[in-house]
Amino acid sequence: MISSCLLSFNYNTLKTKVKSILFAIIFYFTFLVKRITMKVIRNEEVFAMTQRYENIMVAVDGSKEADLAFIKGVQSALRNQAKLTIAHVIDTRALQSISTFDAEVYEELQVEAQELMAEYEKRARDAGLKDIQVVIEMGNPKTLLAKTIPDQEHVDLILVGATGLNAFERLLVGSSSEYILRHTSVDLLVVRDKDKTL
Repeated sequence: MISSCLLSFNYNTLKTKVKSILFAIIFYFTFLVKRITMKVIRNEEVFAMTQRYENIMVAVDGSKEADLAFIKGVQSALRNQAKLTIAHVIDTRALQSISTFDAEVYEELQVEAQELMAEYEKRARDAGLKDIQVVIEMGNPKTLLAKTIPDQEHVDLILVGATGLNAFERLLVGSSSEYILRHTSVDLLVVRDKDKTL
């Protein structure tokens, strides 16, 4: 009887401690990501004053966050008199589980991407930019946006929108912006929606 009570007590104590540790890890991770993101964003003003960029890449996917990054990218390109590279990656990772990657699916994704990019290009030209490069790729967005496209296009600044993942989701899978931050060799600006918090 006493031993079963002790076991129950130890289990409950252990369970409470594990919950506390997990909470602390998630809290610390959120704090760390926020510090990194804020540091990158704050440094953008310094970049604009001390360094002139020649080829600014903005990653777009049609989301609100990407649209904010696009607006900031256009402003930065105008300020720096730089080329603007608008990049979109069709994420094929989800399609790998489909046994037959139908040619019609491929064409449909390409058409949607081309329509999306035509709209972004028009907006950039309407804003006064003349030197614009549109890039559409298929594959893993993280690796393509962090290394492949910047290397191919000789990009010296990348702009991305902050993702909508919460702290726990970031802990499990990470975000594209975090991956790019860790793996790119050029400057990165993460643009956040002011109405959202980490």
